[in-house]
Amino acid sequence: MQLTKTYSCFALLLLLCSCEKEITVNLPPSKPSLVVEASINQQFPNLNYVYISRTVDYFNPDLSLNGVSNAQVFITSGSVSGTDTTWNEGSRIQLFDINNIPGVDSLLQGFTGIYFNPLLIPQVGVPYRLDIEVGSEKITGVTSIPKVVNIDTVYWRQELSTNKSDTNMFVTFEFNDGPEKNNYRLAIYTGQNPLLIGWGAAESFRTFDDSFIDNGKRPYSFFSPFKYGDTLNLYLSSVGRREYLFWESFVEAANNGGPFATPISVKSNIKGAIGSFTGYGVSFRRMILR
Repeated sequence: MQLTKTYSCFALLLLLCSCEKEITVNLPPSKPSLVVEASINQQFPNLNYVYISRTVDYFNPDLSLNGVSNAQVFITSGSVSGTDTTWNEGSRIQLFDINNIPGVDSLLQGFTGIYFNPLLIPQVGVPYRLDIEVGSEKITGVTSIPKVVNIDTVYWRQELSTNKSDTNMFVTFEFNDGPEKNNYRLAIYTGQNPLLIGWGAAESFRTFDDSFIDNGKRPYSFFSPFKYGDTLNLYLSSVGRREYLFWESFVEAANNGGPFATPISVKSNIKGAIGSFTGYGVSFRRMILR
């Protein structure tokens, strides 16, 4: 997600490489920044977590998990009256490093920087505030879980592949989009066990809104087929507009051709770090494609 260096550095290196005289260029390492992925939802307790890491210098990448330990992480619920939000400090709940939670630490061995508390039970329509302290650095963010838009119907058709050795399964699902402006993030997973260990365990994501199709039954079709016998898990989540814009910009940055491409601004909805605090209103469906 760190895309701060531009084409100029790359052009300079190419120019120097074309000279006969060998010249060494010492570029200062980029300063690591805090990165936060914080998620809450109303259905799956295992997907209520905060993951804190740091960006690394892409000239000297560390491919290990760069989780940040020893952070203080809290989530506080609030109530809205008109344009004002009042925070209920008595509801403040601390999330703990999973390496210090018996049982959870054995499930995610080797992972660091993940904070969790099974007593956190978010609700739809309630605002939540995230507070993180990492040494002298402070991070804050606000989100809420939008109204859940349920997956209504799922259907599929079989079609032999071109070599007639596999049966392709083309899937479509429908949901009822309401009159309000809605934003969605869809996670797809084809594992037998539908309990994701973090959203990152999903195989793919789609983000879309209702700018073109609004207030009515809406179909969503997968143009790439699944396989016959797949166990398909669909997580259709309503998200807020700021959260939607973050994930849209995140996908654009990830598909931007690497660190030497034209920089794209990732639209974080938190202060003090790169990343997002996302409330998911999750509708879940699981089916075996036969």
